[in-house]
Amino acid sequence: MAKEKKYVKVESEKSENNEVYGKDEHGKIIKIEQTGDPQKRATCKRVWAIILWIIAIAFEVMGILKLTEVINWFSELDTMWFLLICIGLDLLFFIPGSLLRKKANHIDPASEKNKTKFWIWNNLWTILSVLAFLPIIIFVFTDKKLDKKTKGIVGTVAIIALTIAGFASYDYNPVSMEWLERAEQEVLQVSPSGTVYWAQYSKKYHVDKDCPAFSNSETVYEWTVRDAYERWLTDPCRRCIPEYKWDDIDEDIEIEDNKNAVENKDENLWIWDLLWWLFE
Repeated sequence: MAKEKKYVKVESEKSENNEVYGKDEHGKIIKIEQTGDPQKRATCKRVWAIILWIIAIAFEVMGILKLTEVINWFSELDTMWFLLICIGLDLLFFIPGSLLRKKANHIDPASEKNKTKFWIWNNLWTILSVLAFLPIIIFVFTDKKLDKKTKGIVGTVAIIALTIAGFASYDYNPVSMEWLERAEQEVLQVSPSGTVYWAQYSKKYHVDKDCPAFSNSETVYEWTVRDAYERWLTDPCRRCIPEYKWDDIDEDIEIEDNKNAVENKDENLWIWDLLWWLFE
């Protein structure tokens, strides 16, 4: 038996403290996200991404200066542990910056007319990950004062950190301006309002709020294609948009994913909430 759903629509007025509230299907007052101007939101995220990258680089520089004995901070702390802490903090600030950058590119995507420029724009943080970790790796392995054990441990950790940063910052599903505009036009052909829907654990966006993919979802969100792209929902439901044909297997997979997510939401919901709070 399908669960009773509530539909959340982004239509409301701002309160005095600029927080936005709306009503769900049952009239309950809920706090909702302000979509605002896409370019402004993307710019804000890109600025924060740059700030986080600068902080990450600062920790790398601090480790190099300590290694070259330019500074003598925390002299009571072993050099190996000082370098490991610097590398860890470097990675800790770099990863959120790369995620913010990727999210900004989904909100305000670049044109794909120039393939090279498009790739560099979407994977700039992958390139910057080399600058964030490779210099300290070189300094560690070329330093003649470090013993082999310290070189081995610190160098290995730094290489692992570089690998993690590179994979985490690479955009495996980049969005182009043309792709987004085409998706918006396709939705308008089916839904004149341009409204799309998705559930908390959806992998696609829908134009039919009663799509069978929502059969196990308690809440269905109602926003725009651009908002869906911001949440990495870049594929349309082939059942909702008749221009596309798809196998029933795909639909069953999404229904099952939603079912499993709902059944296990008490176990993993806090993780999604934390990530959303950090990068929204």
